[in-house]
Amino acid sequence: MTDNKPKYIEGVGWRYDTVHSQKRRKKNHRYNDVGTYLVTIVVEGRKPVFGSIKGNIKARPTDSDYPVTVFSPLGEKLIKEELPKIHAIYPMVEIWSPICIMPDHIHLIVHIKAPLPPKKHLGIVIGAFKGGVSRAWGEGALFEDGYNDRILMRDGQLQNWKAYLHANPYRWLVRHTRPELMQRALCVMINGVRYGAFGNFTLLRHPEKAQVFFHRRTVDDRLTQGGDRLTPIERRQGTPIGQGRLVPTELTLFWQKERERLIEIAEQGDVLVTPGISECEKRIKNECLEQHYRLIHLQAEPIGEYWKPERSRFEACVAGSLLILAPWSEDLKGDTDYTRFHNLNTLAASICALDATTECQLGGHG
Repeated sequence: MTDNKPKYIEGVGWRYDTVHSQKRRKKNHRYNDVGTYLVTIVVEGRKPVFGSIKGNIKARPTDSDYPVTVFSPLGEKLIKEELPKIHAIYPMVEIWSPICIMPDHIHLIVHIKAPLPPKKHLGIVIGAFKGGVSRAWGEGALFEDGYNDRILMRDGQLQNWKAYLHANPYRWLVRHTRPELMQRALCVMINGVRYGAFGNFTLLRHPEKAQVFFHRRTVDDRLTQGGDRLTPIERRQGTPIGQGRLVPTELTLFWQKERERLIEIAEQGDVLVTPGISECEKRIKNECLEQHYRLIHLQAEPIGEYWKPERSRFEACVAGSLLILAPWSEDLKGDTDYTRFHNLNTLAASICALDATTECQLGGHG
């Protein structure tokens, strides 16, 4: 355990230098300034105190019986009394729709349209809201410590998250009433390509997906980052030094920086997508499996009726953090291993491009 002391940053609050948690704040971001955030607050012990999910999992989003949260008295009080207090106390803070109240957690899109008063920031606003809901509950502190925030800034990001939140009760109902759909499908059609699938299907619809793609060999950027950085083994072997030399990608500074970036967004909850072919892709894939970061893994091996993943991937499926996709051999073009592996990376890119409107169909082999 390290003796890591926090420091106060104006507009940010008390922060440790490094916090390995999905609830960590973005370092040095000014949370008292103008911005839009997706905030997630979780009930301690996941108690379903805000209501229950009702509806028909076969309904379309526009149907009247599409799954929704039916609020408990506490849920009603949260919506009608506690949420309006945020804007009443802080007029520069708006709560945008959709407001997603699930039985055991809350998603809010919080927009700060003007700077907050001195010594106030997003954490203060959320802390006061949590305190008000806990007092309405009347049985002590209701929520887990802290909260998760995601800064919404990219084009299309807000709309993707709105669609995701609107479908949250649907995903909840599927997970609780039809768990078999979350485990295996001999055929799922995605953008005209057929896959066998095993794991958490909701990862396909997650708004934030990033491809993990590395070539096996890359130009040695160590030669342009401070001179000769050959390893002792390379020196003993007499490895030549020169611009443009190709080396295994895992030896480069590019790999170190990209790995750090990918793991950071995985810790924030993004879904990484990869076939895990090259050494660097395998390392990211294995780290996701070990830490239960969200992952879509594309494999060449087909998924049949009795197929099961090995232990590490099976445990990740049980944790809900993994979806395995295996394109049908008829749809995986190419006769050589190189061509098929290249095709898998092309499919990984197409999976990352899925949005709320992309058609996905479950079916059999026929």
